[in-house]
Amino acid sequence: FVDEVRTLFERGDLHTNLPAIRSVGYRQVWEYLEGKVDYPTMKQKAYAATRQLSKRQVTWLRAMQRHAFDPFSPAELQDAKTMAMGILNASFK
Repeated sequence: FVDEVRTLFERGDLHTNLPAIRSVGYRQVWEYLEGKVDYPTMKQKAYAATRQLSKRQVTWLRAMQRHAFDPFSPAELQDAKTMAMGILNASFK
């Protein structure tokens, strides 16, 4: 992964204001390649950023409605399809 980021870093046309470079992992390796942090610090910061992102994702997922259905029940399967289509139609208006 460090080699991948190094390749991007060495292009010279990318910078830390770009969303892709600010993403978890890339940001920490970029700081390492700039000489702002050493390798162990980079790893520690990447682990911490990953944990923080994971916690935010779990919090977001917990707020979502949950729906359980029996996949072997034709009626429930149809209800699940109808629900999924409603979500997709609402998302792509």
